[in-house]
Amino acid sequence: MNNKPKTRKQPEGVSAETVQYMPQTSSAKSGESERRDALYRLLVESSDDAIYLVDRECKYLYMNRRHQERLGLSGEEVAGLQYSRFHSLSETRYFVCKVNEVVRTGKSAHHVHRSLRDGRYFLRTLSPIMGQGGEIEAVSVISKDISQLKMTEKRLHSLSVTDELTGLLNRRGFLSLAGQQVKISHRLKKGMSLLSADLDDLKKINDTFGHQEGDGAIIETANILRESFRKADIIARIGGDEFVVLLIEPAYDDPDVYASRVRRILEIHNAENNRGYRLSLSLGMASCDPDSSYSIHDLIAEADKLMYEQKRKKKRSKVQAGPLTCHGEMRADHSLSCRENDFFVLA
Repeated sequence: MNNKPKTRKQPEGVSAETVQYMPQTSSAKSGESERRDALYRLLVESSDDAIYLVDRECKYLYMNRRHQERLGLSGEEVAGLQYSRFHSLSETRYFVCKVNEVVRTGKSAHHVHRSLRDGRYFLRTLSPIMGQGGEIEAVSVISKDISQLKMTEKRLHSLSVTDELTGLLNRRGFLSLAGQQVKISHRLKKGMSLLSADLDDLKKINDTFGHQEGDGAIIETANILRESFRKADIIARIGGDEFVVLLIEPAYDDPDVYASRVRRILEIHNAENNRGYRLSLSLGMASCDPDSSYSIHDLIAEADKLMYEQKRKKKRSKVQAGPLTCHGEMRADHSLSCRENDFFVLA
């Protein structure tokens, strides 16, 4: 009769040093306990998540099949391999920092990691592993691929801040981005300008030619503004026929420069398209003093005020074609100046 104690069979790909951190079976354990241990190992090895152990020096003690495949390994001995062997310097520094945090606090840590290897996103959970003496000897890592979730998150965010018809920012997206730029301009003591643009007679276009043609006029207006301003400027559709452009560090103080550019692009579009009507825009532009305590809402309100003044002036003058613009300057005392010779009729 063989009375030798049973020894635990070492799982494939697991080093002898790692076995101490995994559930142990002994001759004293029942068959049910051994079955649970086997199921545990099967669970870890069959998981779609990358699971691995590192010591306090960030040397691998164990990694499951999924993580070995990700690193291009195949059943190789992994114990003692440095984390830095498979990751960039910046990735290694951050990982070491997180491992040290877990060792120092004795608590699990979670963070989202974007791999420089292929750009995929992972939610990593690092947890302390206690040794027999009660001290933290290793850290376990469960790395779940959340790339698809991140893509969905980005799409949802894009939908929430983008105007579906034109692809421009919507009001929410504009206020968020423009608000950040205003804070930067305050900090750097730099002025900003905001142009308000309104598509004239959109209701008449819808009623005469149909809403599909009205949508086409809105899309074309968005394209005209894209062609008229720099990529650095922030363009948005904030209402049915309302557009705004925030000029980041305007190159010119004279609003006629911007109005003339819009006029030129608008004339090109009107000449190239036989729609049965001419696109017409009313514009208002407000500039701010770097020392004023303005907000993005203040700029929009002042530019809108000037734009509607010009829309009324256009109707009174029966000017049906071409944009008009009025330019105002927001002073440090938060008032707005608008001079008579700042009015332009652009036919």
